[in-house]
Amino acid sequence: MKYSFDDLIKIMERLRAKDGCPWDREQDTRSLLPYLVEESSEFIDAAQEGDKAHMCEELGDVLLQVVFHSQVCKEQGDFTIDDVVQGICEKMVRRHPHVFGEAHVDNAAGVTRQWEKIKASEKNNLKTAGCSIMDKVSKSMPTLARAQDIIRRVAKVGFDWGAPEPVFDKAQEEFSEFRAEMQAVTPENRNIDRLEDEFGDIMFSLVNVARHCGFNANIALQRANSKFEKRFREVERLTKEQGKQIGEVGLEGLQELWKQAKNAK
Repeated sequence: MKYSFDDLIKIMERLRAKDGCPWDREQDTRSLLPYLVEESSEFIDAAQEGDKAHMCEELGDVLLQVVFHSQVCKEQGDFTIDDVVQGICEKMVRRHPHVFGEAHVDNAAGVTRQWEKIKASEKNNLKTAGCSIMDKVSKSMPTLARAQDIIRRVAKVGFDWGAPEPVFDKAQEEFSEFRAEMQAVTPENRNIDRLEDEFGDIMFSLVNVARHCGFNANIALQRANSKFEKRFREVERLTKEQGKQIGEVGLEGLQELWKQAKNAK
């Protein structure tokens, strides 16, 4: 059977009906939030792996969360999925006058400037005029993503270096300060608070380095995690191939296996 978007909405309505699914009927927008984060993360994993079939499946799971939240809000009299679709369509048309109107832009940078100008003039954003830029940074964002958003927003108002080099220099400065705090550690004073402060400064400065270099620090870390995991799984496989337990190999042996894993195609 071939299903449509309307069918998905009807399925969710049926699941939430009085004689529907007990679990689905118990959910609200707060209880559903972890699933929205989880499904979005699983799509990112699939996209990074280039697994098209998995990407399609995970996008369906993300879409289900949008429809689920919308159905709950419809039942509460707040808004419907039609309102969600209407709102985003209006926003896309309004913020792309160079496509749907008579405006003209020369490049992607021009599109971004125009987008921000239109966004600032919209009703919801006019309400926050005069408030701190920090008020617009979501407190629910993951820590690394929130650092990126903070840096992005202050850069938009000119609090930013014009080139990557001084940003990189700042990161090196933070490393030096962290090293100094490490050297100040004694058995009597582990210096944890200062180490945490300086380590946080390193991470924050590296997020800014990533932004100036044109990539997303969160995606870069996800790639590093995936790369490490893949290589360590290969180390485990090589260890078993030798008839050993991984805890028996020792550091030097593990480093040698790591080199093999790193060189493996």
